Amino acid sequence: MIKQHLGMICCLLLGVFSSYAQTFTESRKIYPLSTDGNQYVVSGFTPFPHQKDEEIYANALLWTIENICPKLREGIVEVDVPAKSFTCDLTLASQAGSNQKNTYYCQAIFRVADGKLTYYLSNILIEAPPLLMRKVTPMEKLFPNKKEAHKQTRDDFVQTESLLLNKMFDFIETHSLSPITHWSEISIQKPVKGMTEDECRLAFGKPLTIMETGGEIQWMYNSSFYLFFKEGRVQTIIK
Repeated sequence: MIKQHLGMICCLLLGVFSSYAQTFTESRKIYPLSTDGNQYVVSGFTPFPHQKDEEIYANALLWTIENICPKLREGIVEVDVPAKSFTCDLTLASQAGSNQKNTYYCQAIFRVADGKLTYYLSNILIEAPPLLMRKVTPMEKLFPNKKEAHKQTRDDFVQTESLLLNKMFDFIETHSLSPITHWSEISIQKPVKGMTEDECRLAFGKPLTIMETGGEIQWMYNSSFYLFFKEGRVQTIIK
């Protein structure tokens, strides 16, 4: 009887703790700078043990397209579907409430293997307000151990890129993704009938306009490229 009661109490406690599980963003996980040769980088990996590699990869790329690209797939330098990797250029601004007013530029490489998403941010540049710095400055030119202002800038960059990574990881963890069945077409950016909206975003990026008429959804990518969806899948292609 005692064992039974203890078992019930343990189950109740597990239920309470699981209901308070924090997301990456809520836990404010920090991804610090490290050195790779003579440059500063942010590198590491995050496991997603309950997801397949292609699902992790698709969600990471989808989040980047929706949140980093100003339109289409601008800013994504390379997509290598067989290797489950992609490279993009990031532009990050100091967060609201920070005493820093900087813009940061860097290149990010994401790669998925064995249930883990590897990230590598490098070529970090800082653009500060004109009164503080007169030009875009490489992170390697700062002396955070000697100058407090430089330390604050370094710390601000770490907070800024950590928030971005946490938001991406939250999306990967929580986004429900339909099975991707057109990877070969996505790899060569070829539209075919039957592709889902997520597959089209992966292949071509964000459409310039979205319109709905008579139960049909129209995506326009440019004046000569249109996709028409019914029930969430491509029915007609104009290209």
